[in-house]
Amino acid sequence: MLAKQAQNSKEEAYVQLDKTQIYRIGVGARVNPPSTSSFFMEVIIKLSAENDEVDLQRLENTLACLKALKARGYTLAYENGNCISCETTTAVQHPKEEYQAIKAVMQEAHL
Repeated sequence: MLAKQAQNSKEEAYVQLDKTQIYRIGVGARVNPPSTSSFFMEVIIKLSAENDEVDLQRLENTLACLKALKARGYTLAYENGNCISCETTTAVQHPKEEYQAIKAVMQEAHL
């Protein structure tokens, strides 16, 4: 269904799968010439709470998570100053399995 939405838009379609106060996980589909689609995963992680207090434990947990995502082949980039965007660098063949793996990374990092 997501691939069909991307085809209809002729660019990209995106669905948010999970959201907490600390992170957001989503899956998207992109149209690749001539008319095939590929899936990607995205994780957005907030570095600090809204009150701007520095929480060292949260930063340590976030670092562990970022290292695990990097090891899985995700690119990491700053977004809006307080967030880090993590996205797969290659097409995801099984989005449901990748989502479950990301959730496991989040749980292991206590995020």
